Amino acid sequence: MALDQIDQTADIRGKICPYTLIETREALKKIATGQVLEVISDYEPAATATIPNFCAKKGYPIEVDAGDGIWHIRIQRTD
Repeated sequence: MALDQIDQTADIRGKICPYTLIETREALKKIATGQVLEVISDYEPAATATIPNFCAKKGYPIEVDAGDGIWHIRIQRTD
C-alpha cells in the first residue's frame, strides 16, 4: 500500500503524549474519508506506538517512515 497522495499535514514536532494523539485525532476529523494525513513527529513513542495503535483500532491504513529522529506518518481516514 502506498499512501503517496498527501491531502493535509500536521506537524506535531515538540509535542509529547497525550498531545501527539489529540492533535492527530483533531487533524483526522478535518479531512474527508479517503484522504491522507501526514503527521510529522520527533517523539518516538507516539510515532512507533501511540499513533499506530490508534490507527489499528480505527482500521486506518498507516505508513511510518523514520529518519534522523523525525517520523513521517501517513494515515488514510476510512470512516
